[in-house]
Amino acid sequence: MTTAVDYKHVWRGTRTVIDPRTGEEIDSIGLLEPGAEIAVLQRATAVAFSWASTPIARRCLLVDRFSAELEGTLEEVARTLCRENGKTLAEARTEITRAVDTLRWAANHGPAALAPQPQPLRAGVQREIRWEPAGPALAIVAWNFPAIVLARKIGPALVAGCPVIVKGPEETPRTMERFIAAAERAGLPEDVIQLIFANPPEVQALLRHPGLGHVSFTGSSAVGRLVAAAAATVPTACTLELGGHAPVVVTADADLTTAVSALAKAKFSSAGQSCGAPSRFIVARSRYDEFVERFLAETPELDSVRPGDERAMGPLQSGRRRDAVHTLVTEAVGSGAALLCGGSIPPGPGSYYPATVLADVPPTARILREEPFGPVAPIITYDDDRAAVELANSTEYALSAYVFGSAGAALRIASRINAGCVSVNTVGGAAPDVPLGGRRSSGYGYEGGVEGIQGFCRLKTAQMVDAWSGDAGPFDWTDDGDH
Repeated sequence: MTTAVDYKHVWRGTRTVIDPRTGEEIDSIGLLEPGAEIAVLQRATAVAFSWASTPIARRCLLVDRFSAELEGTLEEVARTLCRENGKTLAEARTEITRAVDTLRWAANHGPAALAPQPQPLRAGVQREIRWEPAGPALAIVAWNFPAIVLARKIGPALVAGCPVIVKGPEETPRTMERFIAAAERAGLPEDVIQLIFANPPEVQALLRHPGLGHVSFTGSSAVGRLVAAAAATVPTACTLELGGHAPVVVTADADLTTAVSALAKAKFSSAGQSCGAPSRFIVARSRYDEFVERFLAETPELDSVRPGDERAMGPLQSGRRRDAVHTLVTEAVGSGAALLCGGSIPPGPGSYYPATVLADVPPTARILREEPFGPVAPIITYDDDRAAVELANSTEYALSAYVFGSAGAALRIASRINAGCVSVNTVGGAAPDVPLGGRRSSGYGYEGGVEGIQGFCRLKTAQMVDAWSGDAGPFDWTDDGDH
């Protein structure tokens, strides 16, 4: 097992780590030297066969131990994440808990997900479908939910039999290191996981290398396209979980008490820096005023104003992110949107931005087309189901969507929304046991569920005729030779 701390490569320069609450430099990390990425891949390749040959029960046991080790240091990891990312401590604890659950689910369900699938006998041919590890995997992790994003990649990859190169987010390096250290304490073999921090040229070199078996990327749609294009030169299969601009449709018969409470919490959690967070609010005209009034009452204060308040909201991850959010807000207001709260950069240190609500947002406003990725809630109206669906499907994104209303009205609309996940009368994060994948500019492939484990494998159809005695049972394709 190797981490960025003790890695033996020469590092090229450093990258500073900034505390989002103060704007101060709190750390620095080394970046991989040009050319060193090939040695990283060679080390992963060297252990690929032995790890794939490890019985799946043993691989799952080690991943389960990994989850237990992470759980045992939950408070320490959560505090590190809170400091590097800007989440509140409650949010950080929740994320680490979800990461533990995700690893544990993969460990417990790996054997069933990867069990051979016997097929009906056909013309005297015995057939079976098998899942084989894709080989060394590259997991590129986003900074906004680094623990849960890594867990959704690394747990399934390890269970599937793939060594993993983790390209960690430079914004949260010590969170990544504490996470990987838990895997080391669990007893995973050396080099089955390698953690690196690297500039784009070195990542591109890995993506274009034929020795890489699979790429799992979480990040922006723009960068995702670059990742897919580089991997396509081999080609190497990718799972891409990209941006989102999740619409929320609130029907005329919705229970606003339930809807507003759930939506406000989901919108402003982690300062709105989630690709699956509610992002555009499309409200039936007859309920618009009431929804806006209730929603305003649920907006949180900043934790710089109310320290220790569990409902408080932390800062954005960086000043650059805050500036991008503020630009979208000022443009919307300039084009005619009504600013109901927030919308100004507060004085003081850090990258704080207040919960912001915009009403009567014109359809031409960029904030209705581009992912704000911040604590901004643009609210618009609709008059009939057709208009609601058209508005919900009006962006290039198709990851998550939400509908609140009576079962009949909500399901009619939900069935026509183009998204990988549509939630009716509920708002929840990605669960470990259910596949989630984007469409259009939100990506492709699946994380979560058995599909997330199988995504790190390749199918092999095995066929045999008269190769065993009648009582030999299913054929065994195990190869004990050297590779």
